[in-house]
Amino acid sequence: MISAPLKRAACLLYYLVSLFASNSCMFTTTTYFAAAFAPVRRTLATNSNKASIIDNRRRSLQASSSSSSSSSSSSSMTATPLTLEEQSSSYKTLLDKLRTITHLNHASSVLNYDRQVFMPMSDRTSMARGKQLAVLATIAHEKSTDPQIGELIEKAVRDMNELNAASCQEDEGSNKNGEDYFMTTARRILELEKEAYQKQICIPSELAARKAELESSANFAWVKARENNDFASFAPSLKDCFDTASEIANLQRGEENKDSISLYSQMLDEFESAMPAERIDQLFNEVQSALVPFIAKIRESSNKPSLSPLTGKFPVDAQKEACSTIVNAIGFDESHGRLDVSVHPFTMSLSSADVRITSRFTEEEWYQGLAGTIHEGGHAMYEQNLLDSDLSIDSALSMGVHESQSLFWERHVGKSKEFFKWAKQILMEAFEKDGQEFSYSSEELYAAVNAVDFTNLIRVEADELTYPLHVILRYNIERDVVAGDLDVAEIPGRWNNDMKEYLDIVVPDDARGCLQDIHWSCLAIGYFPTYLLGSMMAAQLAHYCKLDLPDMDRMIENGEFVEIRKWLTKKVHVHGKRYKSLDELLLAEVGEPLNSKYFIDYLTEKYSDLYQVK
Repeated sequence: MISAPLKRAACLLYYLVSLFASNSCMFTTTTYFAAAFAPVRRTLATNSNKASIIDNRRRSLQASSSSSSSSSSSSSMTATPLTLEEQSSSYKTLLDKLRTITHLNHASSVLNYDRQVFMPMSDRTSMARGKQLAVLATIAHEKSTDPQIGELIEKAVRDMNELNAASCQEDEGSNKNGEDYFMTTARRILELEKEAYQKQICIPSELAARKAELESSANFAWVKARENNDFASFAPSLKDCFDTASEIANLQRGEENKDSISLYSQMLDEFESAMPAERIDQLFNEVQSALVPFIAKIRESSNKPSLSPLTGKFPVDAQKEACSTIVNAIGFDESHGRLDVSVHPFTMSLSSADVRITSRFTEEEWYQGLAGTIHEGGHAMYEQNLLDSDLSIDSALSMGVHESQSLFWERHVGKSKEFFKWAKQILMEAFEKDGQEFSYSSEELYAAVNAVDFTNLIRVEADELTYPLHVILRYNIERDVVAGDLDVAEIPGRWNNDMKEYLDIVVPDDARGCLQDIHWSCLAIGYFPTYLLGSMMAAQLAHYCKLDLPDMDRMIENGEFVEIRKWLTKKVHVHGKRYKSLDELLLAEVGEPLNSKYFIDYLTEKYSDLYQVK
């Protein structure tokens, strides 16, 4: 029987392999916890909220770049500027090719979703599905690395520059000092596509093949080492993983950036764009300095919440029904998606009109199923509200931003006092069938789901208060290994020392210590920080959402989520990758870059109240 943590690890392995195997030049298909950067080419008229947001953005950019005489200004406001796609055959051909790659990746997603949720689990079936996926991945890779892609990008850039130069000559003497919305968007598209293409072609085929082989062998070594609690047997493979990831990052960084960008920052950029290690160091140091002494104080409190509301006998069908009611109420559009059951919750976007989520349920405990459903619902709402171009520009900005959307709903809505005042009745109706009793107050439910487990060793099972330190521990270790300041053989000792220092927990063995995560065996070095960056961004968004929607708490208590969802769509969803980083998005949309203050305040205020400490 496979343990639950190992099943979760297997799902993450699948996600990571999908991430790297199907990474096309302009579009990355991912398939775990809603990182499926889907094409969302829905007609804007079908979503008036998105349409009005983008129309306002377009008009604003056009107005700022068009200020000649009043008559010419009036004319420009009524005429629709030509797009680059209409004026450059190279750009149009490029977009057609990129959209083909997108559709191939979505075909893979359909097969992958079926594999995880519906497919018979036999060796023969699995092998056959693997061959099908391999064919699609090979075709998508060949198309994404086609030299014609690079040629079309260069030609399209020249066309755009020539058109802009001609436009400037026509407007000489006016105050026009910028591009219209369509040209600004086209410039960003070409910027993204060129960067991604160059990342693809700089990796020699020999290295790509070596990496793929290492991912398979290292994962096997990790599974066996974890089963046998034998880090030493995994250490050589782990060293190869760090060395190979460093080799790839060095090539992608380029010789010209060797002195300005560290190897680890280059690795981070794969998952969190324009968020270098120096910036993360600052943010994580602030969180660690605040939480380590605070958790020690909370641990000494005698006011421990009761966990009895969480356990009992809760039929899976009743849980799924309640979860479906709740996730649809907060904004998941189940008419363009579905909720299924899987070993580990995840979100996958199969097309703009088909974004699916899964959760898992056990009869002995109900909250993990609800938390997983709300978390994945947050991911899915991001995917459902991205714009509709079938291009990378209309995919999620980064893993941290994606995680912020799931955690906004899971924590700042779904773990709030107001939420359980509303959801209590739904849970009672689901669980009190057949004469069973579920008579807990909303206060008891709130306290139980927010209780802290001070003895937990496992990151994926950690509560929201201790979870940040699990991430920081991993971040510090992998950063130091990449920098050459820590040998792979020294990881277990460093891990155990940091667990004791951060959380006052003694690690009994490596299986429950440094061997618990799959990431490093898949060369996903630089992934861990995105979990905490997403947590921090979620808290910051919640703060500003409450400023813009002063009745937000009342809305949650009454089950009124539309305005909250619209606010997130306006501030985050519709922008896709138009901003270059999480920091840039926050600065433009809420007025400041990522700030740890809101996350620290959220945790300290909430848990000081819950555990009654000053």
